[in-house]
Amino acid sequence: MPFRVAEIRDRAQRLQSALARAWYRLRSGLDERSALASLYRQHRLLLSPGVLQAIQRDLSEAQGDERRRLKTLFNWVAGQQIEAELAPLDDELRSWETEATVTLTEREIPLRRVPDWIVRAEDRGERLGWEAARHRRIEEAAALRLDVVHRGREAVVQLGLGGFVEARERLAGLDLQRVERDAAAILEGTETRYRRMFAAEAEARLDARQGPPSRADARWLMGMRWLGRHFEIEPFAAHLRRAMQGMGLGRVFDRSVRVDIDRRSLKDERSFTAVIDVPGDVRLVVCPLGGWIDARRLLHETGHALHYTHASAALSWEERVLGDDSIGESFGLVFDSLTLDRGWVESATGLGGAALEDYRQLAAFLRLYRLRRDAARLLWEVELARAVRPGEQAGRYAELLSEATGFAHHPGTYLTDHRRGFQAARRLRGWMLSSIIIDRLNKRFGAEWHRSAAAGKFLLEVLSTGRREDAAQVAPQFGVEGLTPETLLGRVERWQ
Repeated sequence: MPFRVAEIRDRAQRLQSALARAWYRLRSGLDERSALASLYRQHRLLLSPGVLQAIQRDLSEAQGDERRRLKTLFNWVAGQQIEAELAPLDDELRSWETEATVTLTEREIPLRRVPDWIVRAEDRGERLGWEAARHRRIEEAAALRLDVVHRGREAVVQLGLGGFVEARERLAGLDLQRVERDAAAILEGTETRYRRMFAAEAEARLDARQGPPSRADARWLMGMRWLGRHFEIEPFAAHLRRAMQGMGLGRVFDRSVRVDIDRRSLKDERSFTAVIDVPGDVRLVVCPLGGWIDARRLLHETGHALHYTHASAALSWEERVLGDDSIGESFGLVFDSLTLDRGWVESATGLGGAALEDYRQLAAFLRLYRLRRDAARLLWEVELARAVRPGEQAGRYAELLSEATGFAHHPGTYLTDHRRGFQAARRLRGWMLSSIIIDRLNKRFGAEWHRSAAAGKFLLEVLSTGRREDAAQVAPQFGVEGLTPETLLGRVERWQ
């Protein structure tokens, strides 16, 4: 019996919800084992070749909104067919990561907890020691990670959408050459300012006698543990909730969004938002490390959660949940930009005077560090995708990321930093769109837009459009023709 698109949509929605729930439980530390391969087997009918053919058949005759929805559906299902091929290897890798431990000076800790220890290590020698021990352990799984890369290439090509890079570019809905140029322009346009801030912040705060700055040092700076009491996550979360209520956005946390800031031994160090059912069940997850990094991540994930839960009910499932991740990323960056706002930080933390200004200088530097790292990661991901021998690209990874950030990146982490599907490109496009949105908020509602109910109403209108269009199509709605680095570079100049 031929597949019908209505049935495919229903099955796709069920698979997405099941995957989101499984990812939530695994990454939040509620489940010890990854069982993605089993989950994909339960939904194997959606992963058969005839499904894509059925979508393509309807796509060839569709027009307007339905054509856009079908294209989004096709790209997502094709992506899941790739992920299903890799799921057994992913399960094996995650099981290894869960069980692996690292030992330093007779202390043994789980591998996944090493970033926490680095953030908390006041002694630079200790955090560099943990970083080196982590690198040695990570290299033990290098062959398995490289196998994932090779198998992924095979799975992409088997879809029959062209060569690997061409097919990945099509499924991601990107113009890679355009995004590459944008990344290069961002690195060039921020070079002088970044080096000046690097000298004032990183070099001034680190003990150079133990070697040049490393990524472990960047992690430690992001913690700002010396300001820990000002950024304790529970009081900060309560302040954030009140602020969102003042803007007319607070009801989402009472009804649709579950905020998970509990500490668990198996919880993923990286924050995330799990979309189980829109708008009724969205999980915002932060693993508290202590310090500024918790507050920034909570603000960022709040932007993601608001984006999902305020999408209009009139939109299709594809337009609310799938679509261009750059748009959701832009709202995360809009809200975590509040970490640079003097009034916001003062009211949320109690910092004032010289301590507040010292904090703002460091926060601005770290924001620029993140931007440049994302730009360099995009260039790296494109080079890796085009490489004939991906296993020989570790040195190039270390060169690109170290040069862009000033913090040494270890070659052995080149595949632990890799995200499939050019996710760094979506992140970079999110940076550009967020700067456009922030500019509009400032011009229309003033620098304290985060205190304005009118600004909240405006954001609700923007959020209600979900992911109906991609980031480049959204930009003109804010008076900017196309998605370019210019507005972003202009904003960088106003970062303290």
